[in-house]
Formats: sequence, structure tokens, C-alpha cells
Amino acid sequence: MDDLLDRTDAVGLADAIRAGEVSEAEVLDATLARIDQRNPALNAITTAVDPEPAADGRLRGVPFAVKDLHFAMRGTVTTHGSRFFADAPVSGHDAEVVRRYRAAGLVLVGRTNSPEFGLSTTTEPALFGPCANPLDPTRSAGGSSGGASSAVASGMLTVAHASDGGGSIRIPSSACGLFGLKPTRGRISFAPDAGEGWSGYSCTHVISRTVRDSAVLLDLTAGPAPGDPYVAPEPTGPYEEAIASPPPVLRIAVWDGSADRIEIDSVARGALDAAVALCEQLGHHIEEADLPVRRGMGGPQGVITCAHTAALVARRTAQAGRPPADDDLEPVAKSLVARAAALSAADYAQALADTHRLGRLMAAYHATGIDLVLTPALATVPPLLGELVATDDNVAQWGARQGSYSPFCAMANATGQPAMSVPLYFDDRGLTVGSHFIAPYGGEAVLLQLAAQLEEAQPFWPRL
Repeated sequence: MDDLLDRTDAVGLADAIRAGEVSEAEVLDATLARIDQRNPALNAITTAVDPEPAADGRLRGVPFAVKDLHFAMRGTVTTHGSRFFADAPVSGHDAEVVRRYRAAGLVLVGRTNSPEFGLSTTTEPALFGPCANPLDPTRSAGGSSGGASSAVASGMLTVAHASDGGGSIRIPSSACGLFGLKPTRGRISFAPDAGEGWSGYSCTHVISRTVRDSAVLLDLTAGPAPGDPYVAPEPTGPYEEAIASPPPVLRIAVWDGSADRIEIDSVARGALDAAVALCEQLGHHIEEADLPVRRGMGGPQGVITCAHTAALVARRTAQAGRPPADDDLEPVAKSLVARAAALSAADYAQALADTHRLGRLMAAYHATGIDLVLTPALATVPPLLGELVATDDNVAQWGARQGSYSPFCAMANATGQPAMSVPLYFDDRGLTVGSHFIAPYGGEAVLLQLAAQLEEAQPFWPRL
């Protein structure tokens, strides 16, 4: 069983269950034993639940966990990683995507660690404590889906739910050496509790060991729910079928950020060079990028994040019948709520207009024939735990440090484009930075095709 759980992915595990090689009960018992053994050192899973019998879906019997941010999971409190929500009411319903996970046959075993309101590139909330990176437990697992990446990289789970409002699927995937795809804006529904996440900046999907798991789970969860304000373009076919064939020859524009004085470390440089070399080996055309959009954090996203953080706190205030106490919110959230109070409706409307302008600029850029943009996923290897934790007197400096660590991911959130982090390079310490690819709006299929091609040429998992 240990060998099976270490070497296979969710699809392979479900196939083994279906073939009678192992039983659902054996898989669940072994998974819960791993969580009991490994989680105390990593703090990836913060809420355990009693598993329910699996539905007869494609991934029947595969253990799974849901990130503790934004998406309701019945029988649990969605704490958003915040002390202000720790005693919020237990949810009586599932978010639509969680319902689809259950229908796919996944067995939900808990919720994973997230920084407060998903605001950080490291997962170290005051409510639950820091989440460690299995590649080096003194280092961050990334954020905001750090609990998901730590659970998968440590072998507790084969795949886990994640979300991405400024890089929060790709950052922890990069930090922990996993595959992470952020879908196109509107690809997976936020129903029934929201029409979109962070005015379209945030999307949801999974962090996985393999490309196949990401493709299959996108097939199982994508699509609108009644009342959704907009949806992503309809794919031409199942993503699982798409990855069975290599992509066409691609024009890939490479950007390392040096023209904008972005500094990257030797591992990020290695990740970029490794991706360029492998793509050229596979026959793709590489050229220098001249991007019209280079960053997505700050500017319009700063206004939008402030507004949504303040709105979330206001809803909880009304629900709790009291404002947050001095120690209910961490310094970053306090700062954003205070800033939101000084913003106007016109500021918010302008931020939306600026966001949509960025999307049109990148659409025009891809219309020139650029199929993908390639960058490092992060500028450096994951920092030591504690290095990216804000205090009351250093929030501004904290923001600058976050921007220096993750200068590449957020532009795809601003434009709504799909993007992925692919683990192609590890240093002699076993640390890594992912190779980051961005596709045109609606272009998940070409990303997954390329990822599958890269994976075949240089397998991601198991790392032997």
C-alpha cells in the first residue's frame, strides 16, 4: 500500500480500487494513518472530518481535502484562516465545486491550511500556525494553498483542492515541486455563495502530482452553475483526451523580468533555462517576450483585494453581532480593511476598468502569434518560515517582500488567463522553482498538452 500511495496519482489510485487491487477501506485507512503520522510535523491539514461513503464516480475512493478558504464544505467551519471566523457557524451545504468533488467519488477527509483570507504567499496563519514544506520543513510551503501543496508533496494525499487569486495555486506548487494549473476566469463555478472570486482575479482548481490528475479533475468540475454571471469559453473536447496528443509547434515568449529590475536567484534561473532547453528539444520556437502586462499585484488588484477583504469582514461582523477585536485580525487584514475605508465607489469601478484593459492588452499580444509566455514561477526558492510573516509595523515592507518573491504569477490573475507551474528543475538541496507558462484566455488545453509532453520527457512523479 505504501508503494502504491507513493508512486501513483489519483487516477491510478482510483483505477486500482476499481480493479480490486486494493479496497476503498484499505486506501482510506492507509491515508488516515499517513495523516496521523506526517501531519503533526507539517500542519497541512487543519480540520479533520468523518469521511462519507464515496459516490460511484470516476475517482471513487480517492481521499481528498478542501482548502479552508471561501468554499463551503458541509459539516465544517470555513475559517478563511482567520481567528475572526474560528467560531463561525458550521456550514450546512457544499459549494458547487465541492459537490462536484463528491460526485466524482472523492472521499473528503478534511480541510487544508490557508493564510488569513488567502492574502499571503506563505501559509502561516495565527489561527492554525505555520505550514511546513516537505522538501525542507524549515521553509514555507507557499501560499495561499500551502496546506494543499504540503499534503500532496508529503504523500498524505495524491491531489488536493486549491485556489488562486494572485498565484495561490502556482506559488505553492512551485515551492513544493508539484504541478499546479490556474484555470481561465469563469472555468469553475463559485456557486452558490459567490458569482466570482475577488472580481474575477481568483479561480479554483487543484494541486497535483501529475498532469493527468489536473486534466481529469478539470473535466469533472468545470462548467457553469445556474446564475453564474459569466463562463469561460467552451473547450473543444475533454481535457483528458487533449493530453493524449502533443501540442502543435508553439511560439513561446520568454520573460525573466530583468528589464523591470526583477532579480531572480540561481534556482529560478535554472528553472527558466531548463524549460527553454526542453521546449526547444521538443521542437517549439523560443523568443524574447515584449509583454504589455508585466505585473498584476498592486494597482487595480490592490483596490479589489482591499474591497473584498473589507466586505468579508463586514459580513462576519453582521453575523457575529460585533466588530473584530484587536487580536481577531492579523496585521495585513487590518491594513487592507483600513485602506478600504478610504476607497470610493469610483476607485473600485476604475480598478475593474483597469483590470479589463490589462486583459485586452494581453489578448492583443497573443493575437500576434504568441502561443505561450514562459517565466519562472517565483523569483527565489521558498523562504524560511517566518520570513514572510507581517507585523503591525512592517506591513508595507512585507508587501514589497511578497512582490519580490512572487513577481510573475499575478499578471495572469489580472488578465483572467490560464497559467501553470511545472516542476522541471531542482537544485542540489532538493529545492525548486517551477517553470511558469501562461496561455491565452480559454487556453487550458494547450497548457495541459504541453505539460503532458514535458512530463513524458522528464517525469515529475515519483521523484526517485
